[in-house]
Amino acid sequence: MSLFSLFRREAKNEVKSGSFENVLMRLIAAQSGGGDLVTPDTCLASPTVHAIDTAISRRLSVTPVHVFRKSTEGGREIKQKEPGHPVAQLLRQPNEWQSATDFWMDAASTWVRWGRFYAYKSQTGSGRIMALIPLHPSSVEPKLKDNKRFFFRVQETRGESKEYTPQKIFHARSRAVNFFEGDSPIKSIQTAVMMEILAEKFGESFFRNGAVPLQVFKYMQGFRPFKTEDEEKEFTDSFKKAFSGSKRFNAMLLPHGIEAGDPIAVENDKAQFIESRKYQRTVIAGALGVPPHFVGDLERATFNNVEQQDQDFTMNVIMPVAKSFESAMERDLLSPEDRDNGYVIRFNLDSTLRADFKTRQEGLKIQRENGVINPNEWREIEGKNPRDDGDEYWNEGPSGQGASNAQT
Repeated sequence: MSLFSLFRREAKNEVKSGSFENVLMRLIAAQSGGGDLVTPDTCLASPTVHAIDTAISRRLSVTPVHVFRKSTEGGREIKQKEPGHPVAQLLRQPNEWQSATDFWMDAASTWVRWGRFYAYKSQTGSGRIMALIPLHPSSVEPKLKDNKRFFFRVQETRGESKEYTPQKIFHARSRAVNFFEGDSPIKSIQTAVMMEILAEKFGESFFRNGAVPLQVFKYMQGFRPFKTEDEEKEFTDSFKKAFSGSKRFNAMLLPHGIEAGDPIAVENDKAQFIESRKYQRTVIAGALGVPPHFVGDLERATFNNVEQQDQDFTMNVIMPVAKSFESAMERDLLSPEDRDNGYVIRFNLDSTLRADFKTRQEGLKIQRENGVINPNEWREIEGKNPRDDGDEYWNEGPSGQGASNAQT
C-alpha cells in the first residue's frame, strides 16, 4: 500500500472516527498498558496540577512560622514568641542548601503531589536537631510490625535499605487509608490528569503542523499516480518541509497532474477540544479542593468575589496543609519537655488572610477602639517599628486625649 494513499485514508478516517474524547480515550487505553497513567513526579505536565501545586507551595513558603510558648498570666492564657528556641533556629535554616523559603516550597509541593513529606533528622549526640534532610517519598516506606512497632524503611542511594525509628524521621501526611502512609491525591485522579496531559499533546501535535491540516491531494482525470512509492514519499516530505512552521503561508505550486482538494475541516465545537480542556480543568481543581480562579477559570469570577475566593483558598486549602505540618513539627521536632512546658509551632496565616489596605485598616481601627490592640500591636501587624508611647489601650473607646493613641 502506498504511503500517499495511506495518508489520504487515515486523514479521512480520523475525522469520521468520532469526537475529541474518543481520540483521547484511545490514547489513554494505549498508555494504560505500561502501568500507572500519571505519577506524583510526572503530574506537573498537567497545567492544572502545575497551577495548583504552584499556588499552594508558594503561599506556604512565604507564610512565617514561629515557635511560641503558652503560659498563664492573670488567669488568662498568653502566647509569646520564642525566637531563641533551638527549633526556631532550625526552622530559619533547615539545612545547608535550602533556605526556609526553599524548604517549605519543596515540602508543600511534595505534600500536595504525594500526600506526604519526609525528612531525616540530623542530630547531635545530645539529641539536638541540627538539620532536616528531605527524603524522596518513593524511597520511604512506613511499616507497622505486629501492630506494635512502627518504623520507616528508607532506601539508601547505594541500593541498600535501612530502618529508622520515628524519632529519626520528620513525617507530615494527609489522609491515609492504611492510617500511617499519606495517600497521593494524584493517583486517585490520574485518569483525569492524563486526559489533560494528552489534550496538551494532541493540541501541540495538531497545531504544530504548519501545512494545511489534513490536506488531501487528488490526481486530475487522465493522469496516472506516481510511478514508485519513493516518488510519493519525496513529494509529501517536500510539501511538509516547504509549508511547515513559519513557512505555512508560502505560495504552493503543485506538480503537473495533481490538484489540492478542499482541506478537511475539524471544527472546534465538533472536536470538543476547548470544552474538554475546560471540563478537565474543573474536575482536577474540584478534586484537589482549589477555587476555580486559581487554575485560570475566571468565567464566574468578579472583582468582588475573587478576594473572597482567595480567603476561602487560605482557609480550606492552605490551612489544612499548614495544620498537618504544625502537628508534625510539634510531635517530631519538639521534645516531650518542650510540649509539657507549653511550646507550640504555628504558621502565621494572618499574613495570608490580609484584606485590601482600606478594609484592613478599618478592622484594626475597630479592634483599637474596643481595647483589643494597642498602637504598637497595630504597628507590628503592619510591619512597622514600635513607638515609645504605643503600649496604651483604650478601655472605653476613643475620646478626648485617648484619641491621640489611635495614630500609628
